[in-house]
Order: sequence, then C-alpha cells, then structure tokens
Amino acid sequence: SGRPTRQIHTRTTRAQGQSQCNFLFDVSAKTHVSISAVSFVPGTAEGEYEIWTTPNMHERVHQTSKAWTLVAKGSHTGPRAVEHAVELQQHVTVPKGERHAFCIAGHNANAVCFSTDTSGTHSGENDDLILHLGHFKSYVWESQLSTGPFGHNGMQEFVGSLEYQVLQMHSVDHCLSTAAQLWSTRPFPDARVVANDGRVFEVHRSVLSVASPVLQAAWSQPLREREEGALRIDAGPQPVEALLRFMYTGQESEDTDPGEMLRLAHLFGLPALVRGSAMRLAGEVNAG
Repeated sequence: SGRPTRQIHTRTTRAQGQSQCNFLFDVSAKTHVSISAVSFVPGTAEGEYEIWTTPNMHERVHQTSKAWTLVAKGSHTGPRAVEHAVELQQHVTVPKGERHAFCIAGHNANAVCFSTDTSGTHSGENDDLILHLGHFKSYVWESQLSTGPFGHNGMQEFVGSLEYQVLQMHSVDHCLSTAAQLWSTRPFPDARVVANDGRVFEVHRSVLSVASPVLQAAWSQPLREREEGALRIDAGPQPVEALLRFMYTGQESEDTDPGEMLRLAHLFGLPALVRGSAMRLAGEVNAG
C-alpha cells in the first residue's frame, strides 16, 4: 500500500506479575486507521492464543461470541513476560471517531499480562489512537468482567502495542462518502440483480464490473443476462444485498451467514470477501 506503518505502545511496557486467561480492551481512532498487528505480553513460557475484534465497546458484547470476529490465532514458545507480536490475518479498520474492541484469549490461567498500575482512563494515547483501559476475564465468553479493587474502577491497563497504518486523507473521506451514498441511492441504474425469492436490486453494471472480474467477463459477452439487463443469483435476498453492498462499499455485513457469503465471494471472484468470510466462519467454529 506504500503507507508507513506506525506503532503505539502502552504506558506500561513490562509485565508486573498480574496475568489472566483473557484480556479485553477498546481502541478509539482519531483518524481512519488499519490495525495490522497486536503485541501482548504472555504470562507463560508457552501457550496458544486467539485474537478477536468487534466494532463495539467490549463491555456491551463480552458475553456475545457472535459479535466478535477472529483475526488471528497461533502459539508462542516464550520466553515468559517478553512481548509477543502477532500479525493479524485480517486487518482491522477503525474509522475516525469510532471505538472497536480487541480480546486476547489464552488457553491457560496466566496467558496474558496486564497492569494494575493505572494512572488515568487509558493505557496509551498518541495523535491517532487511544488505547482504553480494559478488563481481564477467566472464561472468554461466559464469565463476568473483572471488578475492583484491581486497577482503576475495576479496569486495568493493557500491556503491549499495536501496529497500524493511517488511512485518513480528504480523498479517502470523499471516496468513502461517495461509495456509501452511491450504494444507498443507486441513481440511474442500468441493470437488475434478482435474488432467489424474486426480490430485485437496481444496480450499475460499471460498479459491479469493476468489483468483480466474473461480472465484467459476463457483461462483456452477448449473454442472456446482458440482453435482459438482469442477473439472477441463487441466494436469498439478505446475502445478495450484503454481496452488492460489499461490491459498492467494501464493507462486510456481520449479520449474514459466513458460509453463504464465502460461497458467493468465490463465485464472483472477491478475494477480500473470501478472507473476511472465512475468518468469520472460523471464528464461529471456534466459538461454538
């Protein structure tokens, strides 16, 4: 992408003896960012871990596994209390002004180190991001969040760092806004997409052809779809609408069936949607 990678470290950089199986914390963006790696400090010499994310505050959804997306999993071989960097298999984009959460889930009682030496309401801050205080948990989806007297009002500091790229430019804002408006209004359409229940979506062949090489090839030939100006997709209206929204805006719909979206992504040659749907599907399998 050519954009420089930046890093934000928490104020506390060394383990201080406190650790637990899981740790959850929020990240607020002051500008559009794409988070590519998370580093944490393991409290054990070796172990397995998973990293999850959600476009919500963790307090609201910490017991709702379906609200979270798996973005990395692996293992480390120590040494204990030395920061471990994890490249995310799916980068996490946090738009300006929004707040997303991360959950680092380990497989033993001392998997993730944190700090109770809190001095303020966040673990770290720079010109681009705020790392908010978080909570530890014993069991990733079932148990309650930590409470006092540990840390600040029952919250603790994450210990680690994030790597990210800044996406914010006036041209990016303009493109995001235009794409969202184009999808929501779809003025002057020149084609129709029909779901298997007969619901019709008015669309633009130029937009879908740029997004999908499969559709570009189909609409370049004198096929029946071109003559009718209609493309029939063997899928329900919800996944078809999500597919079209992704082609217009690049945004995935978290309330769709990831298996069905994976099938459609392969069918229309959308590698980014393939990756996102596969990670969601893997997350559901692991959570189930």
